[in-house]
Amino acid sequence: MTRPTRHQRALPGHPVREQERQGRRLTGRSRAISVIVVCGSLLLVTLVTVVAPRYLLSWDAPATPASERAKAINDIRTTLLQGLAGVALLVGAFFTWRQLQVSSQGQITQRFTAAVEQLGSTSPEVRFGAIFALERIADDSQYDRVTIAEVLCAFVKRNGPADPLAERPVPRDAAHKRELVLARSGDDPLPVRSADRQAAMTVLGRRARAPYHHVLELDRTDLRGARLAFANLVGADLHYSDLSDVNLESADLRGADLTSVWLAGAFLRDAQLHQADLRSAILWHTRLEGADLRATDLTGAELTGADLNGTRLDQADLRGADLTGTEASRASLSGAVADAATIWPAGFDAAAAGVITDDGSAPPLRSQSWHNLLQ
Repeated sequence: MTRPTRHQRALPGHPVREQERQGRRLTGRSRAISVIVVCGSLLLVTLVTVVAPRYLLSWDAPATPASERAKAINDIRTTLLQGLAGVALLVGAFFTWRQLQVSSQGQITQRFTAAVEQLGSTSPEVRFGAIFALERIADDSQYDRVTIAEVLCAFVKRNGPADPLAERPVPRDAAHKRELVLARSGDDPLPVRSADRQAAMTVLGRRARAPYHHVLELDRTDLRGARLAFANLVGADLHYSDLSDVNLESADLRGADLTSVWLAGAFLRDAQLHQADLRSAILWHTRLEGADLRATDLTGAELTGADLNGTRLDQADLRGADLTGTEASRASLSGAVADAATIWPAGFDAAAAGVITDDGSAPPLRSQSWHNLLQ
C-alpha cells in the first residue's frame, strides 16, 4: 500500500520533491492481530467470570444449597481472577525481561561500534582506551568474544607487519648469531614502541573462554620485545612472525603454529609448547629452562646457544636441528628423533640420552603445510 505523500514547494528550476508523512500507520495485518488479541482477552475474562465458576461448582460440589450457591460462585470467581492476575503478572515479567535483554544487546552493540571506531583514532590514548573497552565488552558478552579477538588480531597485524623472511639477516657463524641477538635485544621493547599493540596482545593473552574454539591469527606480525608472560596463546597461528626478545615466561603455546618464527633471545622459561610446530624456527640463545617441548616439531630449527636446563624435549622431532653451543645434556630427550643432519654440541652422546636416530624406521616427517607452499 502506497504511503501518502506531502508536496513541498520547489526551488526555481528544481523538480517538486515529495516527502513521506512521518509516523507509522497500522497495516491490515497489524489491525487483525490487535483485534484478535482484544477479542481473545475479552473471551477469556468472560469465561473466567461467567461460565467457569458455575461449571466448576456443578462439577465439584453439585449438592450445594441454593442459598449458598451465589456466595460459592463468587468465591470461585474471585479465586480464578486472582489466578488470572498472577498469570498476567508472570507474562508481564517475562516480556519485561525480554525487553531488558534486547536493550542490553543494543547497548553492547553501541559500545562495540564506538570502540571499533576509536581503534582508528590518531590519538594513541584513544586507541588504548578502545582496546580495554573491547575487553570489557568481551567480559560482558561471551558471544562477542571471538569477534573481539578477531578485531584485536587484525589491529595488531595491520599496525605491525613483520619483515619478510628474505629481508631478515643471514648469520655468518655462531659468533655472528650472538651479535644479531644482542643487536635485536637493544631495540625498544613493544610497550615503548607501540603501547596500544602491547595492550591488544595483553588483552588477547588473558581473554576469557569463548563459546567455541577460535584460532588467533597473528601470523607475519612484528612482536619484538613484547611482554606476554603467562599469556594464553593455545593453538595461535604465529607463523613467520618476529618474536625476538619476547618475554613468554610460563605462557601457554600448546599446539601453536610457530613455523619459521624468530625467537632469538626470547625468554620462555616454564613455557608450555607441547605439540607446537617449530619447524625452521630461530631460537638462537633462547632461554628455555623448564619449558615443555614434548612432541614438538623442531625440524630444521636453529637452537644455537639456547639454554636447555631442564627443558623437556621427549619425543620431539629434531631432524636437521642445530643445537650447537647448547647444554643438551641438561634436557630430557627420551624418544626424541634425530638424523644425520642434526648438529649436536661437542661431546654429546645422543644415544645415551635416549635419542632415536632415524634409520628409516622413525616416524615420517610432518607433511608440508600450505604456509610453506605460499612462502
